[in-house]
Amino acid sequence: MHDWATFGLGVLGDVDSGQVREAVYRRLSDSDSDVREEALVGLAKRHDVRILPTLIAALDQSPVSGRVVEAAYTLLGMEGDREEWSGSDYANALRQRFAGGPEQGFFR
Repeated sequence: MHDWATFGLGVLGDVDSGQVREAVYRRLSDSDSDVREEALVGLAKRHDVRILPTLIAALDQSPVSGRVVEAAYTLLGMEGDREEWSGSDYANALRQRFAGGPEQGFFR
């Protein structure tokens, strides 16, 4: 049930506010992996860089789900996935893309 609610609010919905982001962000610690992955996609859609540590950790594990890849390419601003890319390729692209700036300092 939480996965559908998170999907509806985070992925299908276009509302973007601090309250929406916080509600979706709290789902990153849900016990259900589907809920956590829907939250990643919803927050990536809103370019919320707070997901970077969680997203990169998920990309560095195997197997990598399609939703985790979707969150990565969405946060990277790509139109779709790169079939030839592995989870590590997306993780490295995120590390490079968000290496600078005060809010991304955890990659230094």
